[in-house]
Amino acid sequence: MVDKGDMTVLVENAFAGIVLTAQSFNPSIFTETWLDKNGVLAASSLEGIRVFSPEVAQFQTKECQVLVIPPKMQITFPIHRVEGDFEVQRNIAVRTIEVLPHTPYQALGLNFDFFVSFPTEKDFNAYNRALLGSGDYQLLQEFSSADAKFGRYFSKDHGPARLKLDIKPVKGGPQNKDLLQFSFNFHHDVAQFDLSERAEKLIEFIRDWSSLREYSERLVKMGTTLNPGEAM
Repeated sequence: MVDKGDMTVLVENAFAGIVLTAQSFNPSIFTETWLDKNGVLAASSLEGIRVFSPEVAQFQTKECQVLVIPPKMQITFPIHRVEGDFEVQRNIAVRTIEVLPHTPYQALGLNFDFFVSFPTEKDFNAYNRALLGSGDYQLLQEFSSADAKFGRYFSKDHGPARLKLDIKPVKGGPQNKDLLQFSFNFHHDVAQFDLSERAEKLIEFIRDWSSLREYSERLVKMGTTLNPGEAM
């Protein structure tokens, strides 16, 4: 939560994703027995409808959802108002890499999405403009009406990864209200490393998950706070 006078910015929801890409995964090996035997997930933890086939493996637990198709393995889970260290979710990726170290991995993405709201509908456009729509860029002159909305894209190297941050206005929540979405993608490309080194590089990066989440949360706070004296 961020305060600016009587303006309160609230994180309404947040999700994380771990996306592991390879030249080719073999979804057919991802069965309940294989997951349990190799310490990826206990079979008893699986819930709901699950699919195990040569083309796709899709299953879920109370903590996360997992999709495996030939190009990638994707683990998605909520992180807003969720207690714990998210060890179950991270362990799925880590154990998969440990059990399948010779898979031709290409990259790993650690993703975080935060959805931020403002107190009232009438405040959103003004606050959005003050945060993201001010400056001398000539194109802004064409978006000077009160109904205009703004976003930003940022990118830089961050440790071994490339950080891409996309900020944009969206509609969401039970009331379909205006929200500002902060989408972080920490992309670690390992294709340039020898095949024998890639598993270790990926696991090391996953171990940095908590610090990357904290860094993302810090940027959300920074990105929703007006500078002193900045008008709305």
